[in-house]
Amino acid sequence: MPQPRLALTRTYLAPSSDAAPGGGELPGVADVGAVSEVRTEETHYDTADLALAAAGVSVRRQTGGAPRGWVLEVPGRGPRTHEVRHALGRAVRTAPAALQRLTWAAARGRSLGPVLSLTTTAQARDLLDPDGHVVARLTTREVQARPLTPEDSLAQTWSEWQAEVVDGRRDLLDAVTDAWEALGAEESDRSAQLRTVLDGPDDDEGLDALSADDSAGALVLGRLAQDVGWMLSQDPLARIDAPGAVRSLGAAARRLRNVLTTCAPVFAAGGADALVAELAWIEGVTATARTLDAVGEQLLEDLDEEAAGHVAGSGTGDPAVVAELVRTALAERSAAAHADVLAALDSQRYRDLVAALEAFVAGPPTTKAARREARKVLLPAVADAHRAVRDAYRDVDPDADTAGDAGDLARLQRLRSAAAAARDAAGVLAPRVGEAAEDYADAVKDLLDVLDEHAGTVVAREVLAGLVESAGTGAFVLGRLHALEEVRSAVAFHDLESAWDAANRKKSRRWMK
Repeated sequence: MPQPRLALTRTYLAPSSDAAPGGGELPGVADVGAVSEVRTEETHYDTADLALAAAGVSVRRQTGGAPRGWVLEVPGRGPRTHEVRHALGRAVRTAPAALQRLTWAAARGRSLGPVLSLTTTAQARDLLDPDGHVVARLTTREVQARPLTPEDSLAQTWSEWQAEVVDGRRDLLDAVTDAWEALGAEESDRSAQLRTVLDGPDDDEGLDALSADDSAGALVLGRLAQDVGWMLSQDPLARIDAPGAVRSLGAAARRLRNVLTTCAPVFAAGGADALVAELAWIEGVTATARTLDAVGEQLLEDLDEEAAGHVAGSGTGDPAVVAELVRTALAERSAAAHADVLAALDSQRYRDLVAALEAFVAGPPTTKAARREARKVLLPAVADAHRAVRDAYRDVDPDADTAGDAGDLARLQRLRSAAAAARDAAGVLAPRVGEAAEDYADAVKDLLDVLDEHAGTVVAREVLAGLVESAGTGAFVLGRLHALEEVRSAVAFHDLESAWDAANRKKSRRWMK
């Protein structure tokens, strides 16, 4: 699987064709490199109805002075973008199968053909830190874009300034773009710009009227539509294993399942049962990968601390060697977990789920309650969700062994599931209730954080125990880490009571009445 290239990037429509300003006056910038000029010829590929452009995704065949090859670009969070590159090859009529697979959520398996020709002349300058390392790149572009159908389509031209922070320094990115905005530059979404070239400006008519509907049905369906869109936006990122994408996709599936379950009065009896079951499947498929990410980060951080205090020749094992052992074991588990995620996303079962979700949002089996005012219908549902959390908490044994037998872990998982459902239910009503619902959701999130901390220690201890036989003298280091995880587990279990008390406070729940 090709690896994504990460960057923090912002692109602006330039107020003039002058070079993008910025240099040594910027934080952490000591020098500016020489100007390099590159002319690039690109052909952009999409479905006939421009589904990729609508999703903010681009697939392009790139030739000219820039690195030659196919490029898939997927938007991440905020200014972050993810690129996947593929060898140029001979194909020009359609995109490579590997890239088409990664764009399934937008294209739905339809062939990607050439839709747009783009010629770019770019002048780039690298910004260097005091050690001479590149920390950012400022690029001035002259862009000419022409739709490939009809053949006599006219070209459009514009100028762009782009700032790319190559080491993740958002403060530097903000400093550059604040200066540009002061000069009159306007932030530009390249995908939106190309959509305008291909299909004219977006039509936003009617969106304000939709948001004014305060019925229970409108509120719930709006949240469902938002989460379906978010799940699909994470699909290509999860396929390339971009940081946090599998977790985000699983979280969207969880929210959808919880909203459908908690807000059941809005829908006909049994109308969402099949969706709930399939969303639980996706949530389960992504769970292992999500947990391993968090556990691995914590274990490797602990090993760094062990290495800092290690005395060579002490006979207690080298933490650096143990870290490599742990890293290898986690990489193998993570690769297997991601393979399971990919198999699920490539399955007909997942495609059927996506189709069913979109059909449900477009034509939901609603009841009369869906037309009633949202607070009257949904406040009792949120109160019921909170009572489910209370009941689950009462089943947890406060004197349980924090190592957790199967029964104790099952009860904690039940509490976690109930708390997540209550938080998601409060999130649906937050636009109508306001700060009170948001405060309650934050309190429940704190409870979930404690439960997640405990669950992570269970997985971490299982990973560490499995490595003892192959660790040699490093078994001592593994034992210290295992003891640390036991302490974390005990602390999390101790914190459970105070976290629950905060979430269950009468003041926090007054808005539910």
